[in-house]
Amino acid sequence: MPIVGNLSEFPLPEVLLLIGTRTGRLRLLDVPEFGIMDIDFSNAEAQAMHIGQTTFTEVKDMIAKLSTVMQRQAGMFEFQLQPVASIIREHPLMINELVMTLVCYVDEQMAEQQASASIGHRFIVMEPQPEIWIEPKLNTFFHKARQFLTAPGIHLPDLARHLGMDLAMVNNHLTHLRLLGLVRAINEEEAVEIAERQAQENISNTSNKFLRASQWSAGSTTSAVACRG
Repeated sequence: MPIVGNLSEFPLPEVLLLIGTRTGRLRLLDVPEFGIMDIDFSNAEAQAMHIGQTTFTEVKDMIAKLSTVMQRQAGMFEFQLQPVASIIREHPLMINELVMTLVCYVDEQMAEQQASASIGHRFIVMEPQPEIWIEPKLNTFFHKARQFLTAPGIHLPDLARHLGMDLAMVNNHLTHLRLLGLVRAINEEEAVEIAERQAQENISNTSNKFLRASQWSAGSTTSAVACRG
């Protein structure tokens, strides 16, 4: 009896692990961009992928196409027990290895996509800062980055360059800091508003200093005249 279901309810990695040591063909139907995709499995090993008239046996090709399916989370699946052709590889592609490689590949892609989406924004510390516990590794990053997260904020690539860190890693840390309410992302329009507001505050503070100095000078002059009188 075939195993059937919807990829929106059963994520692809779970479906692959469910196959286990069974020998047969997994058919993915109504998959965006591919339509129908068939993958052969035998004794817990992935053998080949079939899309239309094309067969893929290279691991990198299979991972790239399965990652698209995994991210779309759409379509139906059906696993049917049947004999399949075996592919001779120097290193067999075990299902658990396929799943781990696929998940890591998708995570890296999502991190790159998030980094690309974040490049147009600036990052700035939240004020006031919430009093919360921060995981040690993240806390170390925050202390190093905080000096650059002042108004009007800093772009992701610039922060990565200042810290000498990988762009995706910096983006990952900033994402966690944003979830904790310690950092926020702002667009260029808001950055300009913050810069203008900061400039006005600086002018106001400078004017107040001059005013206080002038009042003090005037008061000192009056006192000196009074003493001479």
